[in-house]
Amino acid sequence: MSKLLEAFLGENLGEAYILTGANLCVSLLFTIGMAGFVMIIYRLCNDSLTYNKKFNITLLMLSCTSTVLLALIQNNPLLSLGVLGSLSICRIRTNTKDPRDLGFIFWALSIGISSAVGAFAVGIVSSVILGIVLIVLNKNIRKRNARMVIVRGENRQLDFVQEMLENVSGSTVQSKNVFSDTFELVYKLHIKEMEEERLIAAISSREGIHGVNILVPETRVA
Repeated sequence: MSKLLEAFLGENLGEAYILTGANLCVSLLFTIGMAGFVMIIYRLCNDSLTYNKKFNITLLMLSCTSTVLLALIQNNPLLSLGVLGSLSICRIRTNTKDPRDLGFIFWALSIGISSAVGAFAVGIVSSVILGIVLIVLNKNIRKRNARMVIVRGENRQLDFVQEMLENVSGSTVQSKNVFSDTFELVYKLHIKEMEEERLIAAISSREGIHGVNILVPETRVA
């Protein structure tokens, strides 16, 4: 197993790699290329509401910064202590809105580290495998995404709306509020986009319907 790891990772893994200007340029180019791959995966794993362009650019910055830091440190313990002291002054107080963002941050840092030590094969293989896994999982999650349908209107349309929503496969009532003259229904539906548009049109066209709202529970508005 040790010979296999040496052949795959390289015999000099963990030793100083960036010793010349050419090696620095190669490492930075590799970092930028792999960071671009991470940015693409991040974009594919988010919709138009949850996607944060500034955070995506930050992933590129983190990758390049980690490469430069390791290039400066190398095997010099004095520089290591100086960099650690400088980093201890900086405190990040911005909370991530999506738990996955923290994973992308560590992914970007690992790319910078693998590039700085010359472990290009590790960075490529691990990034490709992780990217494929994230795309597959994200696709399955989107297939299971439910829609929360909120309908408000006059009581004379209550029976009609309930019948329409209950005829949808997999529908479950989440909330039902009936007042003296109006009502509010909240249903959880598993429905395709085309059927969703037809349902909204059929309900909203009825006289006495005040509003029909469709929400995705997993969506977070920045």
